[in-house]
Amino acid sequence: MSDSDRKQAPTTAEIEAKFRSPAVVLSRPIILGGLVLLRTVRRFGWTPEGADQLSSLDGPMIFASNHLGHADTAAILGTLPRDIRDRTCVAAALDVFGSVNNNGHRRSFKALRRELVPHLVAAGFHAFAFDRHGPPLRSLRTAVELVRNGWSLLLYPEGTRSRTGEMAPFKAGVGVLAKMTGRPVVPIFVSGGDTILPCGQFMPGPGRALVRYGEPLRCDKRESAAIFTERLQKEVRALAPRFAETVPASHERPTRSARLASASISASGETGESR
Repeated sequence: MSDSDRKQAPTTAEIEAKFRSPAVVLSRPIILGGLVLLRTVRRFGWTPEGADQLSSLDGPMIFASNHLGHADTAAILGTLPRDIRDRTCVAAALDVFGSVNNNGHRRSFKALRRELVPHLVAAGFHAFAFDRHGPPLRSLRTAVELVRNGWSLLLYPEGTRSRTGEMAPFKAGVGVLAKMTGRPVVPIFVSGGDTILPCGQFMPGPGRALVRYGEPLRCDKRESAAIFTERLQKEVRALAPRFAETVPASHERPTRSARLASASISASGETGESR
């Protein structure tokens, strides 16, 4: 996608104005209510572990999670305490959520559907476009300003969903945010979300995601953003559940969550034993 085809990442003022717009304010409860109904009809849901510790934290925080599927965001926000969830926004890829110039051509139904879903997610989950491919300074500055304005952030430091089940190296931007804002970073590991909404599937199916919250981390003043990012990823990886907890029925193929959990255990040798 060329620069002329893609919008610039929005400013803090533009993001907050959108969050306050009548379209978002009125549609948000409808979208979230529809999600609750959809969970009942399609028989999917999520279970939190460690979320109770979040209520003791004062002020905005940064949530950093692994990323296996589109259901991850709903699972994380669905397990947050409501007062925190209402002031949490989600950094979404600009090339997915940004508007694309169609050169005046009529859009197909499939193209319209692809545009509609991100807009619904943006309204329901307070998502904003974050440029993961262009110069990062504008998006980083916007994220810092949002935190200073009282918003918690949900980030996926890998930069994209894992297609293989293996966790990619975290990008150092999360370390820069932690260092510039001084706010705690909460490591999260989501497993099972890829069974609810596998890559390429439009409608969620039966399944249950496990959302594990780790102890909040802070970037020490003498610690570089890169070193903090490495430390954070180790904590996220350590939250991976045992393979047995994520193995599907014997007639099903192992999910990417199960493969990643197995790889994490092999790498650490003690993942899960200390908990």
